[in-house]
Amino acid sequence: MSEGPEVKIIADKISYLLKGKEIEDIIFKNLDSHIKNKIIGSELEYIKPFGKNLVFKFSSGIFLRNHMMMWGKWRIYDRSKYDKGLAIPPPRRSKLKNLHSLSTIKKEKDVRNDSRVRLTIITKEAVLIEFNGPILQFSTDNPTEKEPIKSLGPDCLNQQIFDKEEIKKRLLIHSKQKELLISDALLNQKIIAGIGNKYKSEILFICKINPFKQISQLDSIQQNHLFKEIPKLLKYGYENAGRTRPLLTGEQNSWNTRHWVFRRAGRECWICKTKIISEKKLTARSTFWCPYCQQ
Repeated sequence: MSEGPEVKIIADKISYLLKGKEIEDIIFKNLDSHIKNKIIGSELEYIKPFGKNLVFKFSSGIFLRNHMMMWGKWRIYDRSKYDKGLAIPPPRRSKLKNLHSLSTIKKEKDVRNDSRVRLTIITKEAVLIEFNGPILQFSTDNPTEKEPIKSLGPDCLNQQIFDKEEIKKRLLIHSKQKELLISDALLNQKIIAGIGNKYKSEILFICKINPFKQISQLDSIQQNHLFKEIPKLLKYGYENAGRTRPLLTGEQNSWNTRHWVFRRAGRECWICKTKIISEKKLTARSTFWCPYCQQ
């Protein structure tokens, strides 16, 4: 799951290791030969996040737009290990069903043989690999000037284009849909770019807003609190590797202590000890919330 902060973290890592490096080869199924030839020998000019999208620009004028959705992963490997077959792919999430599957997966120690690999970009020192990427689009046109990026709402992690007044305006437009819940509105990338299921639940908890409240029912105090906490929490997540809750003195670093409510259904609220609830029917995506703190 990649939301704005995580996407920006990935962009920073790729940029740090590959920016300005010459591309020696690129492997992508059915890649147009003209585009491939233009990429080989060029350099990665930049990689920038736009909400949940990553946009690469190569010095030859070729662009790549990537959206990882729920499944995509980027990994960077040492070139020498990759060439020697020592680059190990990330573990699979699926549970093994039989011993035959177990023996098969144990042998998958060479990333070059991993069926999940969608894209490979090779430089002299490093190899960049994308696994399971559902959206990988190469073009000679700048994807930021076209849909779906063109109509994205303000990006909370980009101070240059984060405009609270623009968010208010977009929320007002959508408030005409009287039954639209705030929890669903926060996921609408045309209102605010970069918020996904995790940050939606965490933001609403911090703001003490009931996730099933319609956006038309938010008063000015709640709106202002929301606009203050959205960029603040996403910045915190970016600076703390996706963590949204501070680790207190003496606490063990674990999944349970990373977040306020996200994926903590059945566990006690950190504030009031009420059990966290997961709602899967009233909202477009699963929503985690505290029924006491967010009355």
